[in-house]
Amino acid sequence: MLGDAPEWVQDLARQYYAGRTCLFILHGNIHDRVWYQNEAYPLPDFLHKVVFRRRQTVFSYNRAAGLTFRDSESRDAFLAFLKEEGLRQFPDTLVQAFPTLHRFLLHEILQRRRVALILEYADTLVPQSPTGYYGPEERAALLYLLRWAQETRFLESDLTILLLTESLSELHPKLVQNPHISTIRIPYPDLPTREAFIQKAFEKRPTLATNLPTHTPQSLAYALGGLSLVQVDKILAEVAESPTPWSDTHLLERKKTLIEAQAGGLLEFLSTTYTLNDVAGHEAVLTYFRQIVELLRAGHTDVIPMGFLITGPVGTGKTFLVRCLAGEIGIPMVQLKNFRAPYVGQTEANLERILSLLEALAPVAVFIDEADTQLGRRGLGLDSGVSQRVFGMLASFMSQPKNRGRILWFLATARPDLLPVDFKRQGRAEEHIPLFPPSEPHEKQAFLQRMARRFGFTLEVPEEAFADLPDFSGAEWESLLVRARQIALSQNRPTPTWEDLQNAIQDFIPPTYPEEITYMTLLAIAECTRKSFLPPKYQNIPRETLLTQIETLRRQVR
Repeated sequence: MLGDAPEWVQDLARQYYAGRTCLFILHGNIHDRVWYQNEAYPLPDFLHKVVFRRRQTVFSYNRAAGLTFRDSESRDAFLAFLKEEGLRQFPDTLVQAFPTLHRFLLHEILQRRRVALILEYADTLVPQSPTGYYGPEERAALLYLLRWAQETRFLESDLTILLLTESLSELHPKLVQNPHISTIRIPYPDLPTREAFIQKAFEKRPTLATNLPTHTPQSLAYALGGLSLVQVDKILAEVAESPTPWSDTHLLERKKTLIEAQAGGLLEFLSTTYTLNDVAGHEAVLTYFRQIVELLRAGHTDVIPMGFLITGPVGTGKTFLVRCLAGEIGIPMVQLKNFRAPYVGQTEANLERILSLLEALAPVAVFIDEADTQLGRRGLGLDSGVSQRVFGMLASFMSQPKNRGRILWFLATARPDLLPVDFKRQGRAEEHIPLFPPSEPHEKQAFLQRMARRFGFTLEVPEEAFADLPDFSGAEWESLLVRARQIALSQNRPTPTWEDLQNAIQDFIPPTYPEEITYMTLLAIAECTRKSFLPPKYQNIPRETLLTQIETLRRQVR
């Protein structure tokens, strides 16, 4: 059946013919078009005209539009049924609609007719309730759906019932968790699908080749990875009608806008002009990341870690390092924003949408800042189990072997002790990379000179002065350089001098939280997975001594 159809259709067919169930939940990319035999169908049309083309009675229902029928034969069958029932029209309320649907389905299978019912926007029929309370309509709908899933007469007949929803988390959990109901995810279009779709668009719209002079359908399909066919068509229509050619930059920016909108603001592309050459200090870490970049570009994805945990005290440049890496890693990097929501089920639905987009965007790098606060925890039950479910979804997704080298995770936190061990283990965030403030004179010299260049000036500092400079963090040195520039500009001088920086240092009162900084430093040392990442003074600290110091400070900082 439909051997050349998308994989999810073939999965649906296999499960249906196995006879295990007649009720399926289709979720994921349900608002897109389906590419089949050189045509792009809206999903409802594809189900009506292709998947169920041999069924005699095919119809859909949603709360807004009511019933819609594939053809006159299906409509006439239903109208004849209403007449037999003595009804003038289909009921408006779910309390009455589902019993009527139930009787009609029984009527059709007794007539040995082959039937398909598609329930659109299923999350409006049997939603996940934010309060746990369900009205009589939702309870009636749930009761009938659970009954249909196990109805012997339905299972023994040629009947299929589909529920369409974007997110499983927005459906009543009794449906999603029911062993008699099967869930099938509709993914975003893959590369061959996008290529075939774009190839046909090029044939229909000759101006596309003119307005995209640097692209073929093949290269464009790769460039537009992560988009649905509806979004691809939207971009192609804009390009075709444009009075001027589109640059690669214009195309990329349009793609980013559409994906960020699709993600509801939960994903943000990291666009930066910085590269690893703009990072001051951390030479061993920079050498390592340059190796990773080269391996990625050479296609050696099998040796790329699944993820990276970047630790270190506050102000050491964890976020800046990742932004600089985004500038040269060679694949898109997105930042995962706060996807947690106040409504039951919405957090999980947000995460479902994000993970689907990441799969479609691959190869892609994902940055989670302040990871200890964003990620869930196993066993935490203070938020109705939301954190546990988030934990399970993310942990499972991060460890999928097929994503090695395709989806790279970057977790940044100053408190790795608050991050569940499951996220830090091998197979997820495999490499733990510590960052520390510059402490040696040569580190401070390189750090200040490179940071000054970032600000657009050269700082002349006497060679002997670096030994006496305080051990400030990168963020504190940045603040001091800003103050030095303020002093210079207030005296009508465009460039600060060493004297200006000295004055700024003498006037500076750093925040005093030494226990917290020491604690974060020790945690970074303890988490580190490579000795070469550590400054020499930290490389030979006995493990027992380190853990004892951490435990002593833990009681002070909590």
